[in-house]
Amino acid sequence: MQQWKIEPKKISEKKESARPKRPNIILVMTDDQGYGDLGFHGNPVIHTPNLDALARESARLDPFYVSPVCAPTRASLMTGRSHQRTRAIDTYIGRAMMDTDEVTIAEIMRDAGYATGIFGKWHLGDCYPMRPGDQGFEKSLVHRGGGIGQPSDPVGGERKYTDPILMDNGVARQMKGYCTDIYFEEALKFARQAHQQDKPFLAVITDNCPHGPWHDVPAEEMALYEGVDLSVASFPQEKGAPLRGKWNQDQVRRTYAMITNIDENMGQMIEQIDAMGIGE
Repeated sequence: MQQWKIEPKKISEKKESARPKRPNIILVMTDDQGYGDLGFHGNPVIHTPNLDALARESARLDPFYVSPVCAPTRASLMTGRSHQRTRAIDTYIGRAMMDTDEVTIAEIMRDAGYATGIFGKWHLGDCYPMRPGDQGFEKSLVHRGGGIGQPSDPVGGERKYTDPILMDNGVARQMKGYCTDIYFEEALKFARQAHQQDKPFLAVITDNCPHGPWHDVPAEEMALYEGVDLSVASFPQEKGAPLRGKWNQDQVRRTYAMITNIDENMGQMIEQIDAMGIGE
Protein backbone atom coordinates (compact mmCIF):
# COMPACT_ATOMS: atom_id res chain seq x y z
CA MET A 1 0.00 0.00 0.00
CA GLN A 2 1.41 3.37 -0.95
CA GLN A 3 2.03 5.68 1.98
CA TRP A 4 1.64 9.45 1.76
CA LYS A 5 3.34 11.85 4.14
CA ILE A 6 2.03 15.40 4.28
CA GLU A 7 4.72 17.96 5.01
CA PRO A 8 3.87 21.44 6.32
CA LYS A 9 4.32 24.13 3.68
CA LYS A 10 4.52 27.85 3.66
CA ILE A 11 1.51 29.77 2.38
CA SER A 12 3.40 30.90 -0.73
CA GLU A 13 4.30 27.30 -1.52
CA LYS A 14 0.68 26.22 -1.16
CA LYS A 15 -0.38 28.86 -3.65
CA GLU A 16 2.24 27.68 -6.10
CA SER A 17 1.27 24.02 -5.78
CA ALA A 18 -2.41 24.87 -6.18
CA ARG A 19 -1.82 26.53 -9.53
CA PRO A 20 -3.54 24.41 -12.19
CA LYS A 21 -1.36 22.72 -14.77
CA ARG A 22 -1.37 24.59 -18.05
CA PRO A 23 -3.29 22.70 -20.74
CA ASN A 24 -1.80 21.53 -24.00
CA ILE A 25 -3.64 22.80 -27.08
CA ILE A 26 -4.05 21.03 -30.42
CA LEU A 27 -5.93 23.09 -33.00
CA VAL A 28 -6.93 21.35 -36.24
CA MET A 29 -8.27 23.27 -39.23
CA THR A 30 -9.22 21.77 -42.60
CA ASP A 31 -9.39 23.63 -45.90
CA ASP A 32 -12.53 24.02 -48.04
CA GLN A 33 -14.49 21.41 -46.08
CA GLY A 34 -18.22 22.11 -46.08
CA TYR A 35 -20.68 21.92 -43.19
CA GLY A 36 -22.32 18.87 -44.76
CA ASP A 37 -19.05 16.98 -45.28
CA LEU A 38 -19.22 15.23 -41.89
CA GLY A 39 -21.14 12.24 -40.64
CA PHE A 40 -22.33 13.97 -37.48
CA HIS A 41 -23.90 16.74 -39.56
CA GLY A 42 -26.13 14.19 -41.23
CA ASN A 43 -24.14 13.12 -44.30
CA PRO A 44 -25.05 9.43 -44.80
CA VAL A 45 -22.24 8.69 -47.24
CA ILE A 46 -19.01 10.11 -45.85
CA HIS A 47 -16.90 8.00 -43.45
CA THR A 48 -15.85 10.14 -40.46
CA PRO A 49 -16.22 7.78 -37.46
CA ASN A 50 -13.49 9.36 -35.35
CA LEU A 51 -14.76 12.89 -35.82
CA ASP A 52 -18.30 11.68 -35.17
CA ALA A 53 -17.19 10.12 -31.88
CA LEU A 54 -15.29 13.27 -30.91
CA ALA A 55 -18.36 15.40 -31.66
CA ARG A 56 -20.53 13.24 -29.40
CA GLU A 57 -18.36 14.00 -26.37
CA SER A 58 -17.41 17.58 -27.20
CA ALA A 59 -18.87 21.06 -27.12
CA ARG A 60 -20.12 21.88 -30.62
CA LEU A 61 -20.40 25.42 -31.93
CA ASP A 62 -22.79 24.85 -34.82
CA PRO A 63 -23.63 28.56 -35.42
CA PHE A 64 -19.93 29.33 -35.95
CA TYR A 65 -19.14 31.69 -38.81
CA VAL A 66 -15.90 32.33 -40.66
CA SER A 67 -14.81 34.43 -43.60
CA PRO A 68 -15.77 32.84 -46.93
CA VAL A 69 -12.18 32.64 -48.16
CA CYS A 70 -8.93 31.35 -46.80
CA ALA A 71 -6.39 33.92 -45.62
CA PRO A 72 -8.91 36.25 -43.92
CA THR A 73 -10.22 33.37 -41.80
CA ARG A 74 -6.67 32.35 -40.88
CA ALA A 75 -5.79 35.90 -39.88
CA SER A 76 -8.83 36.04 -37.60
CA LEU A 77 -7.95 32.65 -36.12
CA MET A 78 -4.39 33.74 -35.38
CA THR A 79 -5.32 37.11 -33.89
CA GLY A 80 -8.89 36.92 -32.60
CA ARG A 81 -9.65 40.05 -34.64
CA SER A 82 -11.85 40.83 -37.60
CA HIS A 83 -9.82 40.12 -40.73
CA GLN A 84 -10.33 43.66 -42.07
CA ARG A 85 -8.15 44.92 -39.23
CA THR A 86 -5.28 42.56 -40.07
CA ARG A 87 -4.74 43.57 -43.73
CA ALA A 88 -5.43 39.97 -44.82
CA ILE A 89 -8.53 40.65 -46.90
CA ASP A 90 -8.19 38.28 -49.86
CA THR A 91 -6.20 35.26 -51.04
CA TYR A 92 -3.69 36.66 -53.57
CA ILE A 93 -1.92 39.69 -55.15
CA GLY A 94 -0.59 40.90 -51.82
CA ARG A 95 -3.92 40.85 -50.01
CA ALA A 96 -3.21 37.65 -48.07
CA MET A 97 -0.32 39.04 -46.05
CA MET A 98 -1.16 39.71 -42.42
CA ASP A 99 0.15 42.93 -40.92
CA THR A 100 3.30 42.20 -38.94
CA ASP A 101 2.10 44.44 -36.10
CA GLU A 102 -0.64 41.93 -35.31
CA VAL A 103 -0.16 39.89 -32.14
CA THR A 104 -0.80 36.20 -32.81
CA ILE A 105 -1.89 33.43 -30.49
CA ALA A 106 1.50 31.82 -31.16
CA GLU A 107 3.35 34.88 -29.86
CA ILE A 108 1.19 35.01 -26.75
CA MET A 109 1.61 31.30 -26.00
CA ARG A 110 5.33 31.34 -26.75
CA ASP A 111 5.86 34.25 -24.37
CA ALA A 112 3.88 32.30 -21.75
CA GLY A 113 6.36 29.43 -21.94
CA TYR A 114 4.61 27.19 -24.47
CA ALA A 115 6.28 25.31 -27.29
CA THR A 116 4.56 26.52 -30.47
CA GLY A 117 4.30 24.71 -33.79
CA ILE A 118 2.29 24.85 -37.01
CA PHE A 119 1.99 22.07 -39.58
CA GLY A 120 0.30 22.45 -42.96
CA LYS A 121 -0.98 25.72 -44.38
CA TRP A 122 -0.05 29.24 -43.28
CA HIS A 123 -1.15 31.50 -46.18
CA LEU A 124 -0.38 34.76 -44.40
CA GLY A 125 2.95 35.53 -46.04
CA ASP A 126 5.94 33.51 -47.26
CA CYS A 127 8.66 36.14 -46.85
CA TYR A 128 10.27 37.87 -43.88
CA PRO A 129 8.79 39.19 -41.62
CA MET A 130 5.46 37.47 -42.31
CA ARG A 131 6.44 33.80 -42.12
CA PRO A 132 5.08 31.62 -39.29
CA GLY A 133 8.50 31.61 -37.66
CA ASP A 134 8.40 35.41 -37.59
CA GLN A 135 4.92 35.38 -36.06
CA GLY A 136 5.49 33.27 -32.96
CA PHE A 137 5.84 29.68 -34.16
CA GLU A 138 9.07 28.09 -32.99
CA LYS A 139 8.48 25.10 -35.27
CA SER A 140 6.85 25.41 -38.68
CA LEU A 141 6.44 22.81 -41.41
CA VAL A 142 4.23 24.38 -44.07
CA HIS A 143 3.68 24.59 -47.79
CA ARG A 144 4.04 27.92 -49.52
CA GLY A 145 1.30 30.25 -50.74
CA GLY A 146 -2.36 29.32 -50.61
CA GLY A 147 -2.06 25.65 -51.39
CA ILE A 148 -0.21 22.85 -53.10
CA GLY A 149 -0.74 23.14 -56.84
CA GLN A 150 -0.32 26.91 -56.99
CA PRO A 151 2.42 29.09 -58.53
CA SER A 152 4.17 29.21 -55.15
CA ASP A 153 5.06 25.50 -55.35
CA PRO A 154 8.84 24.99 -55.11
CA VAL A 155 10.63 23.65 -58.18
CA GLY A 156 10.30 19.87 -58.17
CA GLY A 157 7.32 19.92 -55.83
CA GLU A 158 4.63 21.10 -58.23
CA ARG A 159 1.15 19.72 -57.43
CA LYS A 160 2.56 17.05 -55.13
CA TYR A 161 0.22 16.06 -52.33
CA THR A 162 2.31 12.89 -52.10
CA ASP A 163 6.01 13.45 -51.34
CA PRO A 164 5.66 17.24 -51.20
CA ILE A 165 8.45 19.74 -50.70
CA LEU A 166 7.59 21.71 -47.55
CA MET A 167 9.22 24.62 -45.78
CA ASP A 168 10.74 23.39 -42.51
CA ASN A 169 11.45 26.51 -40.44
CA GLY A 170 11.95 28.38 -43.70
CA VAL A 171 14.13 25.77 -45.44
CA ALA A 172 12.84 23.58 -48.27
CA ARG A 173 12.61 19.94 -47.19
CA GLN A 174 11.67 16.94 -49.30
CA MET A 175 9.05 14.89 -47.47
CA LYS A 176 7.84 11.32 -47.94
CA GLY A 177 4.21 10.32 -47.75
CA TYR A 178 0.82 11.94 -48.19
CA CYS A 179 0.64 15.55 -47.03
CA THR A 180 -2.11 15.05 -44.40
CA ASP A 181 -0.26 12.08 -42.90
CA ILE A 182 2.92 14.16 -42.75
CA TYR A 183 1.29 17.08 -40.94
CA PHE A 184 -0.21 14.88 -38.24
CA GLU A 185 2.93 12.76 -37.81
CA GLU A 186 5.18 15.80 -37.49
CA ALA A 187 2.76 17.47 -35.08
CA LEU A 188 2.82 14.35 -32.90
CA LYS A 189 6.63 14.36 -32.90
CA PHE A 190 6.51 17.98 -31.81
CA ALA A 191 3.98 17.22 -29.05
CA ARG A 192 5.97 14.24 -27.83
CA GLN A 193 9.18 16.27 -27.64
CA ALA A 194 7.48 19.07 -25.71
CA HIS A 195 5.93 16.54 -23.33
CA GLN A 196 9.31 14.91 -22.72
CA GLN A 197 10.67 18.34 -21.87
CA ASP A 198 7.74 18.87 -19.46
CA LYS A 199 6.68 21.88 -21.50
CA PRO A 200 3.10 22.78 -22.47
CA PHE A 201 2.53 23.06 -26.20
CA LEU A 202 0.38 24.68 -28.85
CA ALA A 203 0.23 22.51 -31.98
CA VAL A 204 -1.70 23.97 -34.92
CA ILE A 205 -2.47 21.49 -37.71
CA THR A 206 -3.79 23.37 -40.74
CA ASP A 207 -4.23 20.74 -43.43
CA ASN A 208 -4.59 21.94 -47.02
CA CYS A 209 -6.99 19.05 -47.68
CA PRO A 210 -9.65 18.66 -48.96
CA HIS A 211 -8.76 21.77 -51.01
CA GLY A 212 -8.15 21.02 -54.68
CA PRO A 213 -6.61 20.04 -56.94
CA TRP A 214 -8.05 16.55 -56.47
CA HIS A 215 -5.71 14.61 -58.74
CA ASP A 216 -3.76 13.02 -55.87
CA VAL A 217 -5.83 11.37 -53.14
CA PRO A 218 -5.16 8.30 -50.95
CA ALA A 219 -6.11 5.18 -52.92
CA GLU A 220 -7.36 3.19 -49.92
CA GLU A 221 -9.80 5.90 -48.89
CA MET A 222 -10.83 6.56 -52.50
CA ALA A 223 -11.86 2.91 -52.83
CA LEU A 224 -14.49 3.41 -50.10
CA TYR A 225 -16.48 5.68 -52.41
CA GLU A 226 -16.21 3.86 -55.74
CA GLY A 227 -19.67 3.11 -57.07
CA VAL A 228 -21.41 4.84 -54.14
CA ASP A 229 -24.64 6.72 -54.88
CA LEU A 230 -23.84 10.30 -53.89
CA SER A 231 -27.35 11.62 -54.45
CA VAL A 232 -28.27 10.78 -50.84
CA ALA A 233 -25.51 13.12 -49.66
CA SER A 234 -27.25 16.27 -50.86
CA PHE A 235 -27.64 18.92 -48.19
CA PRO A 236 -30.04 19.77 -46.55
CA GLN A 237 -30.94 16.12 -46.16
CA GLU A 238 -33.70 14.89 -48.43
CA LYS A 239 -33.41 11.18 -48.96
CA GLY A 240 -32.98 10.42 -52.64
CA ALA A 241 -32.94 14.08 -53.64
CA PRO A 242 -30.86 14.93 -56.70
CA LEU A 243 -27.58 16.73 -56.29
CA ARG A 244 -28.10 20.46 -56.56
CA GLY A 245 -26.44 21.99 -59.57
CA LYS A 246 -23.93 20.22 -61.79
CA TRP A 247 -21.74 18.21 -59.45
CA ASN A 248 -18.65 16.39 -60.62
CA GLN A 249 -19.23 13.09 -58.82
CA ASP A 250 -15.64 11.95 -59.22
CA GLN A 251 -14.49 15.19 -57.61
CA VAL A 252 -16.92 14.68 -54.72
CA ARG A 253 -15.58 11.16 -54.16
CA ARG A 254 -12.04 12.49 -54.11
CA THR A 255 -13.02 15.19 -51.63
CA TYR A 256 -14.64 12.60 -49.38
CA ALA A 257 -11.53 10.39 -49.61
CA MET A 258 -9.37 13.29 -48.44
CA ILE A 259 -11.73 13.94 -45.51
CA THR A 260 -11.78 10.27 -44.50
CA ASN A 261 -7.98 10.35 -44.48
CA ILE A 262 -8.14 13.37 -42.15
CA ASP A 263 -10.57 11.45 -39.93
CA GLU A 264 -8.20 8.48 -39.71
CA ASN A 265 -5.34 10.77 -38.74
CA MET A 266 -7.51 12.36 -36.06
CA GLY A 267 -8.23 8.94 -34.59
CA GLN A 268 -4.56 7.98 -34.57
CA MET A 269 -3.58 11.29 -33.00
CA ILE A 270 -6.13 10.92 -30.20
CA GLU A 271 -4.86 7.40 -29.49
CA GLN A 272 -1.25 8.53 -29.30
CA ILE A 273 -2.03 11.58 -27.16
CA ASP A 274 -3.90 9.29 -24.76
CA ALA A 275 -0.96 6.87 -24.78
CA MET A 276 1.30 9.74 -23.68
CA GLY A 277 -1.01 10.28 -20.74
CA ILE A 278 -1.92 13.83 -21.71
CA GLY A 279 -5.36 13.28 -23.23
CA GLU A 280 -8.43 14.80 -21.62
